[in-house]
Amino acid sequence: MVDTPSSLPDPGLFRIPPAAVARHPAVLLAPRELRTWIDTLPMANPPRAAQMLMQQLRLLVRDPQPGTRFGALLELYDAPLDQLLQIIHERMQGNPDSAVPLDQLEYQLVELLVELAHGYLRLANELLRGGKPAPAQILFRAMNLLDSATNIERLHYHRLTPDGWRLLLNVFVHAERQGSSRQAIKAASAQGGDPGTVRGLFFRSLVVSLCDPHRHRPSQILSWLHWAGQHSDALQLTVLPQGAYSIPLDISGTLPPLASARRGKPGPDVRYVAADAFLQQLQSDPMAPKGLQHALMDVIKGRKTPEQRQSPRQPRNHPYRLLYGLRAIHHRLKELTQGTAPHGQAFSPLACRQVNQSRSGAAFHLQGPLNPPLNVGEPVLAEAETTTSGGAPVGFAARVLRLASNELNEIEIGVEKLQGRLIPVTIAGAAADRGRFDNHALLQHAMDSGRFTLIAARNLYREGDIISVEGPSTRYNLRMLDITAVVQSTAYIDVEVAEA
Repeated sequence: MVDTPSSLPDPGLFRIPPAAVARHPAVLLAPRELRTWIDTLPMANPPRAAQMLMQQLRLLVRDPQPGTRFGALLELYDAPLDQLLQIIHERMQGNPDSAVPLDQLEYQLVELLVELAHGYLRLANELLRGGKPAPAQILFRAMNLLDSATNIERLHYHRLTPDGWRLLLNVFVHAERQGSSRQAIKAASAQGGDPGTVRGLFFRSLVVSLCDPHRHRPSQILSWLHWAGQHSDALQLTVLPQGAYSIPLDISGTLPPLASARRGKPGPDVRYVAADAFLQQLQSDPMAPKGLQHALMDVIKGRKTPEQRQSPRQPRNHPYRLLYGLRAIHHRLKELTQGTAPHGQAFSPLACRQVNQSRSGAAFHLQGPLNPPLNVGEPVLAEAETTTSGGAPVGFAARVLRLASNELNEIEIGVEKLQGRLIPVTIAGAAADRGRFDNHALLQHAMDSGRFTLIAARNLYREGDIISVEGPSTRYNLRMLDITAVVQSTAYIDVEVAEA
């Protein structure tokens, strides 16, 4: 396999915010003065400390003439930034599947990381203007900061900006052209397991982007980042497709990675990620994270088919109401099944708008923040707003497949319809008394296959146990077979009807 870094075109100077026209009187340009100021930051109040750091850092990075000690001043921000990063990482480790939306500290930390990266890229631009290569240390530092900001956003289902991906790509291209992308650098605030090269950071970020992190839970993304970072050397960028598993990549930065993989065509702005060795390691490693190989193969195989979806999307613009949570969906389905009018406001639906639909799913826009937040894999109940009083309810039950949000807390979800009948049931008998869990559940009956799935509290599951469930006009004895998915405390359990 031949790697051809010399074929990459020169991306030019890094596109970063311009310098201010005049110096701000509050900017600190003396290292000793800045160090003293940093020591007085209220680190016991992380959001306040992050806000103060951001204000001062922005004045420094955009100062018209920061002086010869600009690089040394930037390095002083490493220690407080590392403290704030530790707080964020501890949060994620403590609750890795409930990470939306970005809170005040996380927004501020992302801005801090990107602004500090802009500072290092400003140093790189000054060298590039003079015809000198940017040192590997500067490029790696900028890449590490941008990568950290990107990962925080990914783990909160936050939509990545085109500028963020373009900067990551351009840092990698510069390092490849200069022959420094493989040079190992000790990161000032590296987390355990992070790659130590520009190349490693880039390919790790690329792999996760190709797998569409908006379709997977944060705990999965964390495990993928860890494994991909350790095996990024198995990936190569080539001029022509090599091997059975090559993925197109737009190196101009016009298309994000996933769109490039799906729509990439041969041309001067396209290179190919040779993934054969990476996939082979993924398949042979018994400790490889679940789902990563499947997600990559979906991209590779999907690119080879003319139709990416099972059925085409049809644009829509219709107001809907959305319910989520087992108890809320159970309550509303019971009302619909029994033909009773909604009683009270125990479960207020969310106003949303359907923007497209297909035979198997739909997409909705809604305004956040949501409390509790939605999660990928969670069941929802969507009902169309009716224009006439007394009209029959129109809607469907579904499972969230994809979730993305932005800085305005605007949320977009893609859902897959739950096929067959969805019956609101209550756990009865001994199972209802043995644990402290919600006895409300949903029983999905796929009419075509005859398969039954019980959507219930995770604590209910005991392999092989037979439980009784009661619906509005039915009663079943169900044998629990296997758990197919878990979302927070809710499980999707394969069951079969047992003889009484």
